[in-house]
Parts: sequence; C-alpha cells; structure tokens
Amino acid sequence: MPGTTDDLWLGVLGPLLVQRAGQVLDVGPPKRRALALRLLLEDGRAVSADRLCEDLWPGRSPTRAVQSLHSHISRLRAVLEPGRPAHGKAGILVRETRGYALRVPSDALDSVRFEQAVARAGRLLADGRSRRACREIESALSLWRGAPLEDAQDYLFAARQAARLSTALVAAEELHICALVQDEDLHRAVGEAEALIVRHPLREITWALLMCALYLTGRHADALSRFEELRKSLAEELGLRPSPGLSALQEAILRHDLEFVRRMARSVLTPGLDHDPAAAADPAFRIRRTPPGTPGGNAASVTGADSRPSIRTVAAPAAVGGLLRSSPLVFQPTLRPAQLPPESPLFTGRRGELESMHAALRDTQQKGTAPPVILVGGAPGVGKTTLALRFAHQVAGRFPDGQLFADLRGFDDSGTARDTAEVLQEFLTSLGTSLSAVPASVSHRTALLRTVLARRRVLLFLDNARDEEQVRPLLPSTPDCMAVVTSRSELHGLLAAEGARSITLHVPPVEEGRAILTRRLGAARVEADPEAAEDIVRLCAGLPLALAVAAARATLHPEFTLRALAEELRAGERTLDAFSGTGDSGDVRAVFSWTYRALSPRAARLFRLLALHPGPDISTAAAASLADLPVPQTRAALTELTRTRMLAESSVGRFALRDLLRVYAGELVREQETPSARTAALLRVYDHSLDAARTGAPGPCRVPVSPDPPSTAKAVPERPAGTQETLRWFAAEEQVLHALLRQAARDGFHRHACRLAWWLQGYLDADGRSADAVAVLGVALDAARAAGDAREQARLHRALAGCLGRAGRHGEGLDHLDRAADLLEHVDDYLEHAWLHLSFGALLHAAGRDGAALHRSVEALHMAREHGDLVTEADACNSVGWTLSVLGRPREALAYCRRSVAGLRRAGVTQREAYAWDSLGHALHRLGRHRWAVGCYRTALRLMRACGDAYTPVGTLVRLGDAGRAAGDAACARLAWGRALALAEERPDAHPLDDIRDRLRSLAVPGRPGG
Repeated sequence: MPGTTDDLWLGVLGPLLVQRAGQVLDVGPPKRRALALRLLLEDGRAVSADRLCEDLWPGRSPTRAVQSLHSHISRLRAVLEPGRPAHGKAGILVRETRGYALRVPSDALDSVRFEQAVARAGRLLADGRSRRACREIESALSLWRGAPLEDAQDYLFAARQAARLSTALVAAEELHICALVQDEDLHRAVGEAEALIVRHPLREITWALLMCALYLTGRHADALSRFEELRKSLAEELGLRPSPGLSALQEAILRHDLEFVRRMARSVLTPGLDHDPAAAADPAFRIRRTPPGTPGGNAASVTGADSRPSIRTVAAPAAVGGLLRSSPLVFQPTLRPAQLPPESPLFTGRRGELESMHAALRDTQQKGTAPPVILVGGAPGVGKTTLALRFAHQVAGRFPDGQLFADLRGFDDSGTARDTAEVLQEFLTSLGTSLSAVPASVSHRTALLRTVLARRRVLLFLDNARDEEQVRPLLPSTPDCMAVVTSRSELHGLLAAEGARSITLHVPPVEEGRAILTRRLGAARVEADPEAAEDIVRLCAGLPLALAVAAARATLHPEFTLRALAEELRAGERTLDAFSGTGDSGDVRAVFSWTYRALSPRAARLFRLLALHPGPDISTAAAASLADLPVPQTRAALTELTRTRMLAESSVGRFALRDLLRVYAGELVREQETPSARTAALLRVYDHSLDAARTGAPGPCRVPVSPDPPSTAKAVPERPAGTQETLRWFAAEEQVLHALLRQAARDGFHRHACRLAWWLQGYLDADGRSADAVAVLGVALDAARAAGDAREQARLHRALAGCLGRAGRHGEGLDHLDRAADLLEHVDDYLEHAWLHLSFGALLHAAGRDGAALHRSVEALHMAREHGDLVTEADACNSVGWTLSVLGRPREALAYCRRSVAGLRRAGVTQREAYAWDSLGHALHRLGRHRWAVGCYRTALRLMRACGDAYTPVGTLVRLGDAGRAAGDAACARLAWGRALALAEERPDAHPLDDIRDRLRSLAVPGRPGG
C-alpha cells in the first residue's frame, strides 16, 4: 500500500540510504538528506520548524530558512510517501502542532538492526555458542557502508550520535574477536585484532584479546612484546600505565597460567563477565573499556541485553527550579561563543607545564565523573595567563560548542573583583539565553548555566580569580565541559572539593629566559652578546613579565647594545624603575601592587619587613620575631602571603621572598617603615637566631665564650630540644646564619656578628668543615677589630687556631695564638689566659711538641686551681692526663684523667666529658688494661654521638680498634677500624686513610700489632 512503512528500509551506517521494496530511492541534495537524518535522530518526536532551521541553516535569515525548510519537507515527503493524495493525511513525515516528525518502525533502521544483532551475539557468546555468535556479529558488521550519519557529519546535531555509533562499531568488532578466540579460530582472531589496533591503538580491550590469541596459538614471546609495545605507547603519549587487568594478563603469560588466559579471553567483555562469575568478581579481569583520554561509555554497553538499540539523542534537560522554559528564547543551541583572547605570538618554553595540563585533562576525562578543572597558579608576572591561553587554544577543538572567557579581575588596578552574578549573566547570554530569562539570584543563575552546559561541550576560561567563592558558581557540572582557572591565590578549596588539578608556575630556567629574549629580539642580537643576554635574564630574575619589559625597551632602542641595557638594569637593582612598561599591565611594580593592596594590614607589614631579612628563607618563629607578632598571628599572615603567591613556601615551615618581589618589598619598607623600626626588626631577628644557635650548639662547648650581647628587642624563642633537633636546625638555618653574620658585620652590629660567627663555626667545625669555619671566623674577626674589642679578638684568634690545627695547619694556628697572647697582655682575665694555655697545649701536641704542650697544660691547671674554677680545672686535668699518656707516663696520667671525667660529668659538659673518657682509655691501654680501655672508648663514642660530634670519633675509633686488637678481640678491632675508615673517607683531614687501611690489613697477618 502506497505511503506505508511495511517495506521501507533506512540506512544511516554510511551515506543515507532509503529503499522501498528493495528499490533505492533518490532522497535529493545534501541539505534534504541532512534534514531526513535530523528528524530520524528524534526517534519519532516532533521538532519545531525554528529548531530545524537553526540546526540546518545556522546564521541564515529566519524567513529564508523557513521557506527552504518547507520546500525540502514537501519533496522529502514525496519520496517517502509517493502514493499519498495531494491533500491526504501524511503517515510517515507528519506535521504536528509542535513541528515535524518522521515516524518509521525501529526495525526499519539499519542501526537498530545492527545493535539488535550485536546484542543477540552477546547472549549467544554468554551461552557458550561462539560459532553462532560469530555469524550473528558478521551479519551485523555487514550493515556498515561507511561513516555513521555520513551526510550530516558537518552538523553539530549529529556529532554525539555519530560518536556513539562509531564506538558501538569498535565494540562489535571486539566482540567478534572474542567470539573467534572462544571458537578457537585463533589465527583469524590475531589478524582482526592487529587490524583493529592499527585504527584504535589505545583500546586496551583489543590489546588484551590480541595477547590472549597470540598466547593460545603458542606465540608467547609475541604476546609479551605486544604488551611492552602498549606500555611504552601509554607512557610516552599519555603518561599512563596499563590497567591492572592487562598487567595481570601479562603476569599470567609470564607464569604460563593457561587457565587464567582462557578465563580472560572468555571474560574480557561484559557477556563473558556475566558468564563467568568468578572472573566478574576478580579485579584482575577489569580492563579499560574505552581508549585512555577519550570520552565515551563502556564499550560493552552496546551488547547488554537490557539496552534498547536506537539512535535517539540525549533528551532535552528537565526544568531546574522552574528556570528552564520551553520558549526558544531561553536556549538557542546554535550559538557557539568563541571568546578566547588571542594567544601571544611570542610564547616560548613551558613544555613540561603544557604536558602536565594535557595529562590532567586526559586523566580527568578518562574517569568521566566530573568536569576537568585545571588551576594555573604562580607569582605575579610569571606568565599564568599566557600559558593558560596557549593550552586553551590547543584544546579548543575538543569543545566544539564554544569557549567562554571572563577576566575576574581578582587582582588588578581597580582593586575590585568582578561580581560573579555579572559573569554568570554574560555566560548565559553568550550561550543563547535571553536577558529576560536570566534569574536574579546567583544560585539560580548557576543552576541555569549548568543546565545549559549539560547539553554542550564548552571550555570556560576564568582568568585572574581572587578566591574559591568567586570561581565555584561559574564551574560546569558535567564531564563534557572544562574550566581553566588562573589565579595568584592557591585556591585550596577547589583542589579539595572540586578535584581541580593544580599547575604551579615557577620562574623559568635560564635557558627559557634566554629563549624569551631571542623570540622577542631575534637570534642575531642575542647571539652577538650572549653574556649580556644572560645578565639581563638574571637581573630580571627570569620573570617573564620583567623580561618582556626589558625586551620592549631593547626593541624600541635598537641602537642600544644588550650590554648597555644590562648595565642599566644593574644600576637600578634596588628598585623596579627599570621595569616600568607601557600601561599598568606592563609595569612590574604596578602588577605587584595589585596583590599587595589586597593584603590585610598585618600581612602587608610582614611582607615589607621580610625585605630586611637577608637569608634565602625564614622560619615561622623567625618571621614572628621580625614582625614582633605572636606565632599564631604570624602563621596566619604567612598563609595569606603564600596563598596570594607573594611568598613561596620553599619547604615545610620555611618561606622565601623571591627576587623582584624582594626588590618591591624593599621599596615599600624604605618608604613606609622608619629607620628605627627597621633597626628594631633586625635586632629581633639577630637575637632570635643567637638564642636558638646557643641552645645545645654542637661545637662551641669545646671552648667557653663570653655571654651574648644583651637583647635590645623582643624575640620569639626557638630552642631546639636535643642534639638531633639542634643539628636539623643548624642544617636548615646555615645559609641564613651566614647571611645574618655578613649583614650584622656590614651594618655595625659587631657584637651580634661575633656571637653569630662563634656558634656557627662550632657547628661547621663539629661537622668536619674546618675551612668553612675559618672563613666565618675571619668575618667575625674583622667585626671585632672594627669594634676595638681586644678580648673578643683574642677569643676569635683562639678559635681560628683550633680550626687550623684540626686542618693540619699547625704553624698558622700557632701564629693566631701568639696574636691572642699579645691582645691579652693587658687584659686581667684568668679564664682567657687559662684557655689560651690549653689552646697552646692542644696545638703543640698536634704539632708533635708534647713537652711544650705539657708545660702549657700544667700552667692552665695552676690558674684554674688558684681561682677555684672546678670546670676549667677538669678540662686542664684532661689535657695534662692526655699529654702524660702520650709521653709514656700513663700511670701518672690515670689520676688526672679520672679527676677530669668526674669533674666534667658533674658540670654536665657532655662533649668535653667524652674527650676525658677518650684520654682515660688511652692511659689504660698504655698500662696494658686493654678491656678497661675498650669500655672507656665506647663510653666516649656514645657521648660524642649524643653531641653530634662528627670529627673526633675517627681518632677514638682507631684507638678503640687498637685496644680491641691488643685484648685479642679481632672482631672489635675490625668493626672499629671499619667505621673509622668510613668516617675518614668522608672527612680526610680527620685521620690519615692509609694508616687505618694498614691496621685493617694487619688483621690478616697473625701476630702483627694493630698500632
């Protein structure tokens, strides 16, 4: 009967094909074919004329589009219903109140028959009838004649359904390979899997089937090599690893687990999982169903028994809170905003950051549960927007429904961030919502935006955000959209709640800075003076904004050499005057000021004061001393500064003020803080560091020192508890202490400089770094001379002599002691004179002049006893006892050493007590009481470890080995000398390496003495 659908056949799996009773019908020109497909996609639902015009003739005058639509409808109806009377009722292409509908039976569509056949094949395969399943799938695959919806491939309305059908085709081909494997048609399965991988190289399910087929044909090595090929591709292209299921399959092949491979081949697709409950419950059988980094559903979804095969598109979104009306003025899907600003033609570098952004997008899209949100953060002027724009333009093609852009003005010269409600309105109207349909409240606008975006793939670029509250209402809610956010603030809330991926920009390396100059000035000009170019990069601190300003000046003045520009920058290193560009956005000082003005008063003051601190970084307690604030308030201010990127947290609890930001803070502190306020802040920092360094310092307890200078300002205490914590504190603060020492000496704070040097050299000397300790003491000695302090100079000469002696420079050390003696000639201080004698004794012994050393030690002992100084007496007893033992008078030495141990233990001077035990061990060893000596040496080593002394234990370990060897304990000797050798290799000046090696070799020669 004419006009019925009984014998009608419609093909959409390729170019549009319309047949009636086996005869192909000519639908007409491309526009009419696209119209037919547009109606078919609605699955019998009516589509308004306006909607059809918008989809088929975007941008065309509505009147002309409607006229063309009516013409095409009439001719299409004539093709589909050739026998219908001129004014008779249409039965296929019908007109309703809501618009036009194309009503055909579902089984008249080849796409429906294809999906029905694949579903039947899946059920057959699950029932174990693999051969029939193969035939069923081959019948389904034969329906394909080309690309799905080929005549509408240039229209947005077909994109989603075409992608779904393409995915269904690949899934069907995989199901076919699975059926071939189960039917043991393995060679054919290998061939089809290889061909499918060529077209879709990242589908892991295809790789799994290939590996199973190769293994079952006996090609074990080939199966493993294909796994390795995929692993490398995933790592190089996507930064991913194979899924756990695929890795489990590789392991099964390695151990020749045939049953596992068969189960995998049977269960790798959904029907197999249903058929094999054990496999379904095993996580090892879970393999990615879609290619990594590509959107799409589960590849097996087309084979599910409950799925309804159709080509119906996603339904229109339901109303949200009554906001979405049916009026076409509310939502016009043909509008495709393209609002991204142009990317900079001078962009260069940042390859690693771009790769990280692409990887973050792929990873989030692969999970498919939330929209990708990429947060680009960094300090002012580091190039956040420039990088984000480069990335956004690179991925814009993945978001065909448009790109939205908004400058949120979180930090700019206006000082006022943009209102979120205003941005929401702009986005909604850009997406086709009429102004009258935009709700009043922010929450309703957010709901409407997310409803509109639910039907689209849109990129949102939110530039220069202030905080999470400004950004959160603007974020999409579906995984098909993406948001790129740039901000100086850290926006922790987006990372925690929205799962945003953070890309933090740092100052680029020198090579990239040079590349920026080359891109802007040309290779010839940069290569003409490469050293000047590197100086410019350094003087700009590598900051892209500063480099752009400097390059702009060079471009405007081609007659200027790069050397002249570098000298100009160097002359103004303490100010930002050289980085004043055209307009505020190109002025480094102005860009910094936008963030500074947004800080709280407490954070702004701390930022200024940090310019006074000379170290590379600062701890929270030191910052509290600098600002004269309690630690909790200081911590809050530091958090505010790091969140706005005005300060970097270089490591946990330590903060660094970088380069040009330090220059900017220096300008502010000179403008806004009085000289007296600046001096008071510095004194608080000096006192803070002295207090912490003095507490449990590992080295200075060798020689007593005078008290630190009286505190002139309030400092927050930071007192390390215990040796290990003290050593960690010194390691973290070492560079800071060096900087404070140099600044204190330069600015005339001589007493502070001398005390800082004293405690720092103690740490360095105990760490075996005598050369560094000598350099530090040299700075302090200059400060003491400038202050005219003879006593302090004498102490520093004495300390220098000790460091030089331990480095083997005995003559230089004795020269310093002679100078100390000259300085103390008119100083009435028995303690200084006593310790000068002890220092002479130690250095003379090291130089091999033990008789003279004993004389000096005895002189010190007499002075201490004369003044009743029990601690110094105990130190002198140790020196006398050691020297007597070395001179071959151990019995006399024994009494002195025992008195020294007792006195120093009572005084609680742990490190010097360790030296006394070492001396006692030496005397006992010389007396032949070797096991007693071993005990003394072990006690000495335990105390040295407790003090963090890394230098002295080498000699003690050598002597412990000697005593152990003499006692017949070769194991003790081997262990002690082995430890001594390891320490001496790290610090060669501690003991001759060959001497220790000779001792170790002697253990292999019976009867040879150990030393």
